[in-house]
Amino acid sequence: MPFSVLFVCTGNICRSPMGERLFAARTHGYDRAEIIATSAGTNGLTGYPMDLPSASVLREFGGDPEGHSARRVETADLDADLVLTATRDHRSALLRIAPLAFRRTFTMREFGRLGSGLAEPADPPDEDGLRARVREVAAQRGFAVPPDDPALDDIGDPYGGSMELTRLAGRQVDDAVDAAIRALGLPAPG
Repeated sequence: MPFSVLFVCTGNICRSPMGERLFAARTHGYDRAEIIATSAGTNGLTGYPMDLPSASVLREFGGDPEGHSARRVETADLDADLVLTATRDHRSALLRIAPLAFRRTFTMREFGRLGSGLAEPADPPDEDGLRARVREVAAQRGFAVPPDDPALDDIGDPYGGSMELTRLAGRQVDDAVDAAIRALGLPAPG
């Protein structure tokens, strides 16, 4: 069974599709596990393409926005092996729907932060190894040093903002995706 990663933001037209597309591009070709990345929004603008500035920034970071169609998160989506949200508020909203997803649900930045202190796995992980790695990261809650400001685990919404704000969000998503890949024990993006 493939290892599934769900990225979530508000409208599913900026941050979460950036995360999904960058993660998919950077894990493409990994041959030890089948990995599937998807995205959705807590208030998904169903059927909409990516926001144009966000699509432009995604291209700058090496992702492809073509074919994206926004959708609203559904309860079944929360069965993903790893759920990465843009903000703590998104994480809270999802956990109200599916409290048992707590050990698999993090903000994008939180997951990388919590996993940064873990040793690299002895062998490249397969699907079960990736699931075990998510459990290892979850076990760091309460032990890892929290950020000085909890808001540092959030990625702000660039929708309707300046191109500078969109690039800032894009850099934060880009960094968070790379940190999540490292936390999972996958090869560093090339």
